[in-house]
Amino acid sequence: MSRTDKIISNFLRELHSKEVGSLFEHLDLLMDHLETIDDPDPSELQIVNSVYEVLEHLRTLEAYLKRRVGDSPQLTGNKLQSLYDKAPIHIGTQAMFND
Repeated sequence: MSRTDKIISNFLRELHSKEVGSLFEHLDLLMDHLETIDDPDPSELQIVNSVYEVLEHLRTLEAYLKRRVGDSPQLTGNKLQSLYDKAPIHIGTQAMFND
């Protein structure tokens, strides 16, 4: 894995972290509030428009980054470990001793 791919993987992992999720929750609350205002002023309309643009650009960026590092559902860890994780519980000689 190249250095660029590692940086991208770290960014994508952080993008889905709990802290960033909290940020998006607050942004969602703000959007809910601004969208329910009956007569919004121009600055509130600009905020709503900007938030939608940022979210759209972020989704596009995320898609490009995922394509760059591969569409692996799990970006962390190594390939060998992911093979073991996907293997049945009874592997090797353990299968002989199970009914």
